[in-house]
Amino acid sequence: MRVIVTGGAGFLGRLLIEGLQADGADDIVVVEIADADIPGCRVIQGDLAHDDILPALINDEPCTIFHLASVVSAGAEADWEHAVDQNLGGMLRLLEACRHSDHLHKVVFASTLAVFGGFTAGGNVGDVVKQTPSGTYGTTKAIGELLINDATRKGHIDGRSARLPTVIVRSGAPNAAASGFASGMFREPLAGLASVVPVGEGTVMVLGSAQNTATCIQMLAEVNGDDLGHDRAVGVPGLSATVSEMLAVLEKVGGPEARSLVELAYDAEIDALVRSWPAVLDDTRGRKLGLPADLDLESMVRAYVETLNH
Repeated sequence: MRVIVTGGAGFLGRLLIEGLQADGADDIVVVEIADADIPGCRVIQGDLAHDDILPALINDEPCTIFHLASVVSAGAEADWEHAVDQNLGGMLRLLEACRHSDHLHKVVFASTLAVFGGFTAGGNVGDVVKQTPSGTYGTTKAIGELLINDATRKGHIDGRSARLPTVIVRSGAPNAAASGFASGMFREPLAGLASVVPVGEGTVMVLGSAQNTATCIQMLAEVNGDDLGHDRAVGVPGLSATVSEMLAVLEKVGGPEARSLVELAYDAEIDALVRSWPAVLDDTRGRKLGLPADLDLESMVRAYVETLNH
């Protein structure tokens, strides 16, 4: 079966592709807005929200589509028009192509815990808690989840949405995510570079390792649709940690020298956005569906260090 990954050149997309290839996928098409070189894949450059890319790719056979392309949190908050254009426009074009196809395609949508907010800010959420996002990014993702549910109900797709925790440790250059500091506070100091944390030490985040998150996205494609029922959005397992606890793990793994490279420079706007997200995730449903979970924060960081040594 053909696999299509939108946004596949991103860090999480590349990990997902590596997992798919390890499981034998040999017809992987990556749709990217910028040119990219991804081993073993055919890359098609284009704007999913404006270019008719998908019809020619999905009309010949059933496909599994992983929709990862997105304008992320701080970037979405700074440019509402661009976020709506890309996050909603891209989703609508994808669903429209599937609706007019002769085949039923499986669509796995990368959503986020930022679909929660408002009265749930800093609280405990699960798959059945009402979505009240406090930012543009979460709003577009919440709409995307509802579109996935409705398109599945109508028989246009076999959809599922993966509500992702904050992913650490992302390698490479920082992106426009408000949560990007959570990776930077490990990635940069462990490389001997300075890092800035813009939130308070008591700020709590729900975290997931990059590898486990990518694995869960891949596995969600294999979950029986009957086990998902009407609501196709599933919280990907994650664990809660304060910034203070994260700094303690950094010092444990990298030593006092690494910890000394982190500067706490409070930014009220970033902190407010991060604090609007959940502090605790009830991931019971995801675990019952077979999605794995990370052991603890230290093992997540040490796994990242291992990748640096290979």
